Amino acid sequence: MNENITYIRHVGIMNENSPLSYENAPVITKEDYEVRIGELLEAASQYSHLVIYADKEHFSNLEYVTGYDPRYEECILLLKKGEIPWLILGNEGMGQAQCVAIEHKKILFQSLSPMGQPRGDSKALPEILAEYGISQESHVGLLGWKSFCEKEFEDYKHTYEVPSYIVKAIESLASDVENANWLMMDPDKGLRTVQDVKTLILSEIASTKASRKTWDFVKNIKEGMTEIEASQLFNIDGEPCPTYPNICFYGKGILSPDYHRTLKMGQPIAFGMGYRYAQIHRVGVYAKGFEDLAEEYREPMKKLYDTYFKAVAVWFESLGIGVSGGTVYQNVKEIIGSYKEFGIALNPGHLIHTEEWINSPFVENGTTKLKSGMLIQCDFTARPSYALGLGVHVEDGVVLADEETRETIKKLAPDSYERMLERQRFMREVLGIHLKDEVLPTSDLCGILHPFYADLDWILAKR
Repeated sequence: MNENITYIRHVGIMNENSPLSYENAPVITKEDYEVRIGELLEAASQYSHLVIYADKEHFSNLEYVTGYDPRYEECILLLKKGEIPWLILGNEGMGQAQCVAIEHKKILFQSLSPMGQPRGDSKALPEILAEYGISQESHVGLLGWKSFCEKEFEDYKHTYEVPSYIVKAIESLASDVENANWLMMDPDKGLRTVQDVKTLILSEIASTKASRKTWDFVKNIKEGMTEIEASQLFNIDGEPCPTYPNICFYGKGILSPDYHRTLKMGQPIAFGMGYRYAQIHRVGVYAKGFEDLAEEYREPMKKLYDTYFKAVAVWFESLGIGVSGGTVYQNVKEIIGSYKEFGIALNPGHLIHTEEWINSPFVENGTTKLKSGMLIQCDFTARPSYALGLGVHVEDGVVLADEETRETIKKLAPDSYERMLERQRFMREVLGIHLKDEVLPTSDLCGILHPFYADLDWILAKR
């Protein structure tokens, strides 16, 4: 990679004159959910029954096939080919689940409710499961939010993350139970790792909004502000956030915002937020230039920024339909050397859906091929030891879309499509990052690395 990294002056972000309208926001319909259930049951042909568990945080598998996430309690969905789905709910869920449009039967099981709420009006869980046909002859696939592998547990297929009272209830009836989260979340075969066009459009809308609110935050922070004061600049609306908004000026990580920590010149800063299908995050320093840093940090930070931006650029440029996740991983490694020595603790990116992280194909020697319809996050924080504790992070999302998918997006949501084309142009012409046509950026900050968060008119580019 022979290109030089340069610091250029640029005012603002992408698409600042493109208003965000929700008129073209697609609606996931009853028919869409029915298709998803049908595809899930087809993929799950080895199982007689599926049991999907969800709670406030771990809702995505359930929401994908019903449109419901239990924000107040827990929930269980029972599925069997040829049978009406049963939605097992707590006290509040019996009313809150009215959003579910597919044909289903609601079953009260009060132990799914918080402590102190009424009990005694519902059947025991094994009795409910038995009425749905789960028996000794059943082969049950149990889904929560996480699969395991042989590196973690010897009997990983029979290791579960859902509450033990549910596992015990199923095992009291069925002799064959298995962790089946792979049906939804495996990077090769998982149904939620490749999205329909409606979801791709929803991701673009969510990422546009999240990136603009992140921009509102960073361009309005001022030296001396507390974290709690600065947090108000996000102006977050009522749409659910899959992660806590992150405002950290120094010293306490993601346990923020703090009432007393203030923003100081030359200090580290981390900030970001997301909506479902989108996450935006940044790590750097609050300064107007290297002269605002203590002298011992200046050369290390310059070296870190330059190397990191090269890695980000090659990450984006490596993406493409049919490319293996292992190839992207290796291409980044050739820039940074050792992931460990460059201070990267996780993968260089991952897949996103209604939760912030489904799974990642970007692993060493990974064979998973990237597919049209994937929602992918550029996401790797670097804190090499030579940077003396300081770090850098640029997190944004892209859609992978083949020509047919791009044409469908253009037809259904021309404003979303035009914003993504403008981001492609900006990244190619201004940042020098040469994206393939099938890589559609969803964030108005995509690929932009500001070295100095007190002077946002400086950005890095590849020439």
